[in-house]
Parts: sequence; C-alpha cells; structure tokens
Amino acid sequence: MNKIAIADLRPTQLTLGLSEVSRRAAKIAKMSADERETYLERKSIPHIIGPGKCLYMVDHHHLARALWSLKIREAALGEQLGDWSDLETRPFWRKMEAKGYFWPIDADGNRRPYAAIPRHVTDLTDNVWRSLARRVRGEAFTDLDTPFQEFIWGDYFRTFMSRRLIELEFNQAAELATKLARLDEAQDLPGFLG
Repeated sequence: MNKIAIADLRPTQLTLGLSEVSRRAAKIAKMSADERETYLERKSIPHIIGPGKCLYMVDHHHLARALWSLKIREAALGEQLGDWSDLETRPFWRKMEAKGYFWPIDADGNRRPYAAIPRHVTDLTDNVWRSLARRVRGEAFTDLDTPFQEFIWGDYFRTFMSRRLIELEFNQAAELATKLARLDEAQDLPGFLG
C-alpha cells in the first residue's frame, strides 16, 4: 500500500459532515491493525496533482478527517486521476470543477471563490445538510458513487427545511428528507428513486 501523509493532501471542498467523521472514527477505532490496513487500502484516496505538485483529494475527505482525529497521520494514496501541475491556479480550479472534482459550495449553499478552499482537512467546517443526506442515503436515494452526491442532496433538502430542525430533531428531519426525496422536483438528482 502506497501511503501518504494526510497533511500533504489538499481538500477540494469547503465542508463535510462532522457526524459522519465521528461515525467513521468510531468504526476505525474498533478495528485491529490488520483490519485497518485492509480498510484503508480499499478506501485509498484518489487524487489530482495540481499547481506546485500539490496533491488534491478527489474523495474520502471524511475518512482523512476521521483518521486525523484518531491521531493516524497517514492514509492510502489511491488512483492518480490527472497531472495538471502545469496549469496556473485559476485554470486548474476551473478544470477541477468541470470534471466534477471540486465542490465550491459552503454550508449555507453559497458559492465561494477557489481561494476559500482550506489547505488541510482539519479546516473543513461542518455541513449539517451533508450529514442529513448521508443519514438517508439508501432509503431516500441510491448511492451511485457520484462525486459530491450527498452535498447535492443536502442542497436540495436545504430548500425545504431549516438547519434548526436538523440540529434539534435529526430523526424527524431524516423522515422528512426521505419523503422529500420522492417528490418530482428531485428527479434530476443523482440516485433518485421516485
């Protein structure tokens, strides 16, 4: 397994679901060393080489943050999806977005500039909408392994309910999200079940 220091991996999103990070950390903490190695190899981090030869994570931000919270400072480096190190910063981020490898939306649903993307997974902020989407994945929509699928669904749920509902009545919010996912308005979202 080819390992990489988590500190050397650059995020490609602004937020993540901290409840998902906690869930993953608890799962990993229960694993034996061999089980963890196998798990990390299966969840190796796909990446793009960007300007300055920096490595940009295309997936598994939650895993990297969970490992960091457990004081595990390395992850398995996965498939290199491209070497765009010859690009300047702006064209690089435009290409990342065009390929679906970048999510420039904050927890309030606002598009942010490229410069707002943190340099380390510990600087990613909580997105309760993404946590809600993860909670209902499978029952509300099919997991297609589409990049940022849970963020897309989270943005959809944001149009119907308040952050306060999610923070105070998570189970009720999950029930509502499952019903909302069946509406015709959601038919163009990845994994729509109808």
